[in-house]
Amino acid sequence: MRRINPKLDSYELADLMSDSDNWDLLAQIHDHPSTWPELDQWAAHAIAHPETAGAPPEPMTGRKPKHRLFPITPVIDGELQRDVRNSNAPASVLDKQMGMTIDTPMSVGEHVEDDVSLAELSADDADEVAVHRHIPFTRIAGIMLALVTVTGLATGLVMAKKNYDHREALTSCNQAIKQSDIVRIEWNKALKQAEPYAKLQDKDVRDPKSLELLGKIMQYQSSVSTENCDPSLTADHLDRTRAEIEKANNQLRIQTRNLHDTVDTVKTSQEQQQIDNARSLLSQTIEDADRLYKESENKVRDNDTRARLNEQITCARFMVRDHQNLDVYNRTIQDLNEVMQTVRDSMTIVGNEYISDAGRSDDSTQPGSDSQSSNRQSAPSSEGLSRPVMRGNPTWDVPGQSAAPSFPDRLG
Repeated sequence: MRRINPKLDSYELADLMSDSDNWDLLAQIHDHPSTWPELDQWAAHAIAHPETAGAPPEPMTGRKPKHRLFPITPVIDGELQRDVRNSNAPASVLDKQMGMTIDTPMSVGEHVEDDVSLAELSADDADEVAVHRHIPFTRIAGIMLALVTVTGLATGLVMAKKNYDHREALTSCNQAIKQSDIVRIEWNKALKQAEPYAKLQDKDVRDPKSLELLGKIMQYQSSVSTENCDPSLTADHLDRTRAEIEKANNQLRIQTRNLHDTVDTVKTSQEQQQIDNARSLLSQTIEDADRLYKESENKVRDNDTRARLNEQITCARFMVRDHQNLDVYNRTIQDLNEVMQTVRDSMTIVGNEYISDAGRSDDSTQPGSDSQSSNRQSAPSSEGLSRPVMRGNPTWDVPGQSAAPSFPDRLG
């Protein structure tokens, strides 16, 4: 027995029913998946009054026909099994086994044939429609080709990703080695700059602990990696090598910064110690200048030199209280020494003039032999006066005559 293919859409179902040779399938319209109410009513009317049924209605608006790659058989063979066909079961049972129920209105006076006869008649007179099963070789070939293409693309992508990762790992490893060279150059430069400060002693700085820390940092030895960035290595091996090199570079950078900071600390400590030493030297110089000022009273040719010395002493004392920098202290010490030397020179000139006057006085009162003896005795006194002046001692004792002048015991 023929059956309507349940895969037909509404348009294909309407085209099938437009042919009156297929009206023996009208009873199946009601249960078809693609039917709609208008077509169902038309099928019932065509069964009851085929002469007035007319053409089947068009599908409902909004139903789109299916686009099929391969044609399908609109009518398929749904032949009942032999034991069912030959049985004496009523037509209603056969309809239930076939999944069909025909509700045909009966007109008055119409003769209804026996159900069994109708079933046998329909089974004997039904056209045998062969079902042709087409193997979609083209579709299978397309699917296989698509699978091969996708597999090839996936393999290619995996290989490309692997090559890309290897190139990136090799580039990163080489960059890490270049950075290692730069970091070592900076470390060696920092060591060279720190060498003069490492030679300082504890007395040269205010904080001796900074010198100890500087020595410890300069003894740091960075770890040298024996690995290299060989292109034959895998990406994972290259990444591990890069990580080790970068770790060593970071440690050396930290030590370089620590070395620079410690050098700055030592330098500051040295400057502070130099300032302390200069302040102490200035204080000592002020004491020497004050003593020279007192001892040079009435012993200089020009009192303006002593006045300038007094002014310089006052200025130097102000500098000590004001806590100036090293250059100011050194300049103040230099100016004070220059004024002190001017006072010493003036005292030396006055002392030499006094000695000369004393020598001329002895020559006028004594004979030639006594004069020569007096000159020989006065020479050591002159040396004695000049020696303390050279040592910075501005005081001296007034030389006395070595012997009283001799007068004749009697006149004439």
